[in-house]
Amino acid sequence: MAHVIIGTAGHIDHGKTSLIRALTGIETDRFEEEKKRGITIDLGFAYFDLPSGRRAGIVDVPGHERFIRNMLAGASGVDLVLLVISAEEGVMPQTQEHLDILSLLDVKKGIVVLTKADLVDPDWLDMVQEEVREKLKGSFLENAPMQSVSSVTGQGLTELVALIDHMLEEVAPKKIQETLRLPIDRVFTMTGHGTVVTGTLVEGILKEGDPVEIYPNEKMSRVRMIQVHGASVKEAFAGQRVAVNLAGLTKSELHRGDVLAKPGSLRTTHIIDATMKLLESTTRTVHHWMRVRMYQGTKEVLCRVALLDREVLNPGESCFVQLHLEEEVAFKYGDHVVIRFYSPLETIGGGIILDPNAHRHKRFKEEVLDQLALRSLGDSRQIISDLIFRESAQCPDVSGLTVTSGLPPVEVASIVATMIEEGEAFQVGDSKLVHAAFIEERGETLLRLLNDFHQKNPLRAGISKEEIRSKLFSGMKGRLFDDVLNLYLQKDLIKINGSTVMMTGFEVTLSPAQKAKLEALVKLYKENGFNVPNLPDALASCQFSNKDKDLVDLIFDQGLLVRINEAIALERQWFEEAKRRLLTHFEGSAVLNLGDFRDLLETSRKVAVPLLEYFDANKVTVREGDARRLRKSNG
Repeated sequence: MAHVIIGTAGHIDHGKTSLIRALTGIETDRFEEEKKRGITIDLGFAYFDLPSGRRAGIVDVPGHERFIRNMLAGASGVDLVLLVISAEEGVMPQTQEHLDILSLLDVKKGIVVLTKADLVDPDWLDMVQEEVREKLKGSFLENAPMQSVSSVTGQGLTELVALIDHMLEEVAPKKIQETLRLPIDRVFTMTGHGTVVTGTLVEGILKEGDPVEIYPNEKMSRVRMIQVHGASVKEAFAGQRVAVNLAGLTKSELHRGDVLAKPGSLRTTHIIDATMKLLESTTRTVHHWMRVRMYQGTKEVLCRVALLDREVLNPGESCFVQLHLEEEVAFKYGDHVVIRFYSPLETIGGGIILDPNAHRHKRFKEEVLDQLALRSLGDSRQIISDLIFRESAQCPDVSGLTVTSGLPPVEVASIVATMIEEGEAFQVGDSKLVHAAFIEERGETLLRLLNDFHQKNPLRAGISKEEIRSKLFSGMKGRLFDDVLNLYLQKDLIKINGSTVMMTGFEVTLSPAQKAKLEALVKLYKENGFNVPNLPDALASCQFSNKDKDLVDLIFDQGLLVRINEAIALERQWFEEAKRRLLTHFEGSAVLNLGDFRDLLETSRKVAVPLLEYFDANKVTVREGDARRLRKSNG
């Protein structure tokens, strides 16, 4: 069964609360001040059963202009709006502002309800109906049904209920498959239970016992109890009004505007990209870096507007903007926002969030504007592709993409699988992703880097992996970086020798004299095993000079010798033998001291000490006092 929420809207004292009382029998004015003054200050909630058996929640919102903030919180997530207009007064200022807000929030269905019909004669009622129709031209309610009622006599109420039931037959499907999200509109304590929050469950399913996270303060909690329409339930679904009893949190830790969601499903931010459109009816303009009030869901936040393609936004115009928020928020792609003038308070426009976790942009950049234009089309694949490309240096995964895109996990996983199959993205590590365009772009830079290096250093085998990572893939973890390099290896663009990377086709060319020196040095170290001379002495004995630095580096780059420290080196096979003897020792003993190691290699302290320090530094062993133990990762 579809779960539906009905919202009211309209000017102060036009009979919204009385209408709800007449429909449901429930008094929605909760505060003594409201009852005394006869106006609704905060949100009120009720429910009633329709002839079809469908149960509808209904939100009573305040009509006074000072409480528009509360009205905005209540209008979030409604399926059908009742635009309440007094037959005595007709359309009034807050009628129009509420109508503008509903349009900006993309509410699509509504009924115009003319209240207090018992207080006017038929001719007056006809005149008011004509006036209302004229005022509604061009709005989403232009062709909406209109019903005259009296909450006192009951006139027209039966017809209104039937009309509501009929219009709710075609409610848009709820986002039950998406990740849990509930914007909080009330926080209170209940004796014997503790902290309770209420709101409209806009996405997903909420179950008793679920772990939840409160955004933007990122506090964790657990669902103790759930109520829907005053009755305890084990689970609630998108489209229902919900009261949630939370464990471990006090009332002071929660606020209207916070969001209850699945742990880790949202990211907090101070910057969002959005579209912004000013109402044609407003007299205000928005200048670059103007301070405004932004509303989304139940949240109000002050922000600065960065106009990305102009200096001034005029009434009726729209553009891409970046909103710099004065406090952290947690929104999703596609969320609708309402913009109000800072002072005096009045609704001037609204928009749609295109990137809820944006990076600061430079203005008037075609690349930025093109990306936002693509996002505004609502193409899910383009959004995921853009995110993977933008985050490729950090190698995102499906879980992270779900958070940053705001799209359902199943849809994100399907898009990623298709992109991998079609070669638009590559999987690295267990489940991380890089974009093919990122690989191509960085690959071109990598080849230029290697080509320049080879030309300037003809005797050097190539560049170290670590240098490449720091210059081109900063922030990418080691194993993922190795997987990315392997993509270039598979394309036959590079060769890898140990920790050295070179262009495919590059070979070091030595003169006969250089070749003779290299062979002599390697032979010297091979013949001396673990009893090697100091490196400077060995180089001198093989006729190396200060001009041969690149030749010395080549020997180490190619792995012919292993540099232990500035004075000690070992021939590659002897180094591997030392490591083998070390690991064999630990098969029968938990510790190794210097004397044991020196005896294992039949060498001097001059070689044994730096070699042990080398194994410590390369995470083969760990030093404990004067002894070594094998690191667990090598056990």
